[in-house]
Amino acid sequence: MTIRQRIMLLVIITFLSITSIGGFAILQFRSNANEVKIVTDHILPSALASADLLAHLKDVQLASIYLVYNHDDNITEQAQESLSARNKQLQLGLQSQFEHAEGQAQKGLVIQAQEVLDNYFTAIEETIKFKLAGQDAVAEANLAGNVFVYERELEEILTTLRVQKNRAKDDAIVNLNQNIDKTIITVSSVTVVTVILLALISIILYRRISRPIYNMQTMMTEIAFNQDFTNRLPVERKDEIGCSIIAFNTMIAKIQESSSLLKQKTNDIQTILHNMPQGILMVLEGNIIHNEYSTYLETIFETKDIAHRNVMELIGANSKLGVDTLV
Repeated sequence: MTIRQRIMLLVIITFLSITSIGGFAILQFRSNANEVKIVTDHILPSALASADLLAHLKDVQLASIYLVYNHDDNITEQAQESLSARNKQLQLGLQSQFEHAEGQAQKGLVIQAQEVLDNYFTAIEETIKFKLAGQDAVAEANLAGNVFVYERELEEILTTLRVQKNRAKDDAIVNLNQNIDKTIITVSSVTVVTVILLALISIILYRRISRPIYNMQTMMTEIAFNQDFTNRLPVERKDEIGCSIIAFNTMIAKIQESSSLLKQKTNDIQTILHNMPQGILMVLEGNIIHNEYSTYLETIFETKDIAHRNVMELIGANSKLGVDTLV
């Protein structure tokens, strides 16, 4: 696998990891948001409404007592209208409790409360009839014997319903908090693990790239210091780094070859100068080197012109030093 492919793989893994974490987080937070909505829109209002039912029942109790023990007919009619309105509120409240009931137990309590509520207001209506008929004693007896009995029964049912509603509310809030904490812990853990894995992959990839480059840099420093062109880097890979190492070794080989050739040329020049009598060359008319030296110089400098130019420079240097030149 090439370096480019590894980098692309790392980029793809990073993208998929971030996308997966983001998608999971979005799904979890959306689920938690739905639970929050259920709690705030249904469970919590239903629990509060169950407490309101008890308050409405207390109002009915006060209105029924006021109605029985009041002797003003106009006030009695007003109390009767108030009781009718309270009855509607209790009926609507029980219907709402049934719609938002959590489980069969709550539904059973609501149904039972509706039955008792019907009996309760039937007893109240009978008490009102006795009151309007002028039978105050019978109305008071019916209030104490029937109305209060149904009222206590209805209050017990509504109290039980409120306790269950509050318990369901508390359980829903606890579950919601646990789910939120679980989501946060899960997302955080997955994110940390993913970051660590990506960091390890990046470190491994970095070492796979930087170590060979460091070795090449060290090798070049040693060659520059020791002038030893025989060293070579081992080729252990077939990717871009391996190709770079091959190119580096080829360059060192070329430098070694050029250095050897340069040393050979230098030795040849030193040999010819050493073998020349007193370092003097025979130059014929027209600045032409004598055949005795021309062939050898042409071999050293590869061309006649190069040999002629170098020798003429040498002659010029000797002239400055006062050396006699044969023409």
